Amino acid sequence: MSQLTPEDTVAAFLDAIEARDFEAARKYLSDTRFTYSSPVSRTDNADTFIIIISRIGPILESIERRRTFTDGNEVCSILKYRTTMEAIEEVPVVQLATVLTGKITALEVFFDASEYNKMFAE
Repeated sequence: MSQLTPEDTVAAFLDAIEARDFEAARKYLSDTRFTYSSPVSRTDNADTFIIIISRIGPILESIERRRTFTDGNEVCSILKYRTTMEAIEEVPVVQLATVLTGKITALEVFFDASEYNKMFAE
């Protein structure tokens, strides 16, 4: 069985997230070398990341994939997360993934977190 391309790996990962199959999503992340950063959280542990991302499961409606650019082992995805929440129905997101030997080793996610942060303001 051949190894997935970096773009195919990221697509399969996003498919799993959109399906709320976080166990399947975890299979695309490196066990030994992983980092994640976004405007609201950071971790260097793939299992911790899955816990973080699984919190969106109940509100995630879909992930629209607008554009994907690949440069070697880096995949940049321009996405639109659609949620069931009125305050943040659509969230434009840019995700930069680094894929090595068929596993995602780094995810950098960029989005405007102002509406998200308002939900948790005191």
